[in-house]
Amino acid sequence: MGFFKIGLELFLKAGPAGVKEVKALISDSTGIFLDLKLHDIPNTVRGAMAAVQTMGADLVTVHAGEGQAMLRAAKEVPGPAKVLAVTVLTSLNLAEGQELGLAPEYTQPQALVLLRARHAQEAGCDGLVCSGQEAAVVREAVGPEMLIVTPGIRPAWSLMEGDDQKRVVTPAQAIRDGADYLVVGRPIREAPDPAQAAARVVEEIESAS
Repeated sequence: MGFFKIGLELFLKAGPAGVKEVKALISDSTGIFLDLKLHDIPNTVRGAMAAVQTMGADLVTVHAGEGQAMLRAAKEVPGPAKVLAVTVLTSLNLAEGQELGLAPEYTQPQALVLLRARHAQEAGCDGLVCSGQEAAVVREAVGPEMLIVTPGIRPAWSLMEGDDQKRVVTPAQAIRDGADYLVVGRPIREAPDPAQAAARVVEEIESAS
């Protein structure tokens, strides 16, 4: 099963009606990945999830950085959408993480990702979002049941200087390291022929099996 991702930009333009419209246009074998990265006090996240569960989304993201209470609040709301905890954004450079208030031992992405992954699992989340560079250690830590969704996917033919995504991997590497789903945006969206680019990504994924 594949997913059509609706991120913050599209959601702010089209709103809940846009989610339902996309749902009506895609095939039954394609789900909706609502990537809103909810991040607020537990009560507000609980209310937001109640709204999300009426839109037809299959996956929704919640930030993992505010602790387990917020994650549990998201999971308390019944409905079809599974909760994915976003561990550490792939654009974040933790080299000077102490400026963000991080303890020195968590200024390495892998350590912080693993900490938040374990918190998310304990809170009952259905899956995690982490870069492909951490997928293997996260899979080992959380076991086979939790979904791992990997953004920052860059096929070898799409790598470019100045990319704001810092922790990137190829599609094949992410799959080999335990990712269940890959988020592939710009390499397809900004390609001269998006359909051809998507086909090349699929070929790379199949090469990992």
